[in-house]
Amino acid sequence: MTPFNVLNYSEWKPFGWPGTVGDSLSSYTVLTFEPKLVFDFQTDTYKTGGAATTFSPAITHAASTNATMVDSDGLLKWRPHNNITKSNTFSTWTKNFSAIVDNAAVGPNGVANTASVVTFPNITSNLYNLSTVAVSVGNKVTLAAWVRSDTITSLTFAINGRTNGDNNAVEAETNLAVTSTWTLVSFEATVLGNDTGLFFVIGKVNAASPASQIGDFEIYGAHMFRSDLGGMVNNPDAPTGFESYVPTTTAEAYAPRRGHHSYNGSSWVNEGILHESEARTNLIENSNDLTNVEWRKTSVSNTANAGVSPDGTSNANKVVNDTASGVHYIYVKEDLHTVSGNYTFSFYVASAGYGFVTVCAGTNAVDYYAVVIDLSDGTKTATYEDGTQTDKTCTVEDVGGSYYRVSISGAGERYYIVGGVDTGTYTPDAFGFKSFSGDGTSGILAYGGQVEAGPLSSYIPTAGATATRAADLLTVPAANLPYDNTNMSIQMDGKMTYADTGGDNGKMFSWNLSNADNIYSMLSTFSARTGTIYWGQSASGVLDFLVGPNTSYSPDINVPFNFASRHGSTFLNGAIDGTALTANTTPTALPNLSSTDLNLGYGFMGTIGQFRMWSEDLTDVGIAEAST
Repeated sequence: MTPFNVLNYSEWKPFGWPGTVGDSLSSYTVLTFEPKLVFDFQTDTYKTGGAATTFSPAITHAASTNATMVDSDGLLKWRPHNNITKSNTFSTWTKNFSAIVDNAAVGPNGVANTASVVTFPNITSNLYNLSTVAVSVGNKVTLAAWVRSDTITSLTFAINGRTNGDNNAVEAETNLAVTSTWTLVSFEATVLGNDTGLFFVIGKVNAASPASQIGDFEIYGAHMFRSDLGGMVNNPDAPTGFESYVPTTTAEAYAPRRGHHSYNGSSWVNEGILHESEARTNLIENSNDLTNVEWRKTSVSNTANAGVSPDGTSNANKVVNDTASGVHYIYVKEDLHTVSGNYTFSFYVASAGYGFVTVCAGTNAVDYYAVVIDLSDGTKTATYEDGTQTDKTCTVEDVGGSYYRVSISGAGERYYIVGGVDTGTYTPDAFGFKSFSGDGTSGILAYGGQVEAGPLSSYIPTAGATATRAADLLTVPAANLPYDNTNMSIQMDGKMTYADTGGDNGKMFSWNLSNADNIYSMLSTFSARTGTIYWGQSASGVLDFLVGPNTSYSPDINVPFNFASRHGSTFLNGAIDGTALTANTTPTALPNLSSTDLNLGYGFMGTIGQFRMWSEDLTDVGIAEAST
């Protein structure tokens, strides 16, 4: 990464940087009622207590692992994050002969007492500061910090191995120029060996520091982020020139996935915040290394790094059918999971000569579910079922760049296969595939295989082992909630991904003091329901609820929804996509939730566009309008 000078400091804001605050909130009014709370994740507009504010402190996000999302340029990237702890308190780092004073100089932000001063004395010894970071073998990472000095002209940046036999082995090292002007110095490195615990080092290790590295320098904002895939999404709360920096204290920071985009067929659309309340594990150990023995091949060849993938780099696999007469496919090994239940197999795929692809789940040649997909428009041209595989479903998502993300979901499958074909319909042969002779050059581009328990979720890259994405948590502090003991109204919209589980699929929001006192909204596929919203309202142990139509929604990926509800001491009613239901008039009290936080997207997989709350009764007309 080429160092650059930060030229604009005027937009600097202290920690807790605000996002964009809209000048007017009138567009959120329903009838004559202005909401006291507004979370518009699509425009990054927030309001609590009737006043404009920012994402934080309006809402609190927590996540303990990295995760992927789609940026405004349509590329698959990592969420904003920083794997270096104590990113701006360098005195807490491990030191060797260096002296550090934090908050002792004007930072690159132009703010006094935000940068640390480091002194490397003139002694014949190695001089360094280091911080421990967690990585995995094969990760490509970028390490960076802002530095300036009047005496030091260069600094050594390095990653040193400290685990699994790579003790003291320098994984990467570079000398970067330091000037009297604040400069973001950075370098990229690929983690080698067997290390999972490494040191990010500033200064020489196991060698005397050169004269050019003796003296004082100032440093601000150390950070390390994954720069494989399409890189990292910019921190939306950072001012210009600081977009790659996510501040940390005692733990690594994984920011919310705000500004997640989807492709509408012609352009990229900001869907708001990508929120996945369920942790997921990709059971495929080599998600994009189709040369690995984990991936089995029948009458096909695979060439790695043969095309541009959805992450914008040339790391897609070209799977080519050979000239033999028969079926052609590539599949991941059997028995990825031993626990029964609903699993989803997914893959990104594009044409590389063949205009169609067959995706299949099954156990043998007489027990399969296969779907043929037209790679010119994503339509499913044929479905072949045999044996017991009739419970499966297939989804196709246009992700731009001629790619589609194809998935098959269902119970108990152990076999996952994909293969290019030359026609959209045919008489199926083994595993639902067409038997024919390939030309030895035509095929498909394949990227990012995933097998997970549950419906489709965001891509989880793996390289030699399974990987888990932790759950996201969104919490609205009680102080920000417009509680009223007489009337309240709530609206929420977005796009959800879910399966027909035959039960409750998770709460859209949960405002819960106890089992006896709460308000919540739930998505249900119980019994004959394919997808309905229902509301619960409990006061002093007395539960009242309201259920929407059984078929308000159908299981799928990215299902648009919009619902609103009104809660009172004598009523409960809801509206779904512009239609108000018949009110439940049996309630006799509202629960006292004034001191209770609200969990947003408590059991939710998808994107949230907007969440609003009023301390008034919108009436049935109002909730119908709010949910339109």
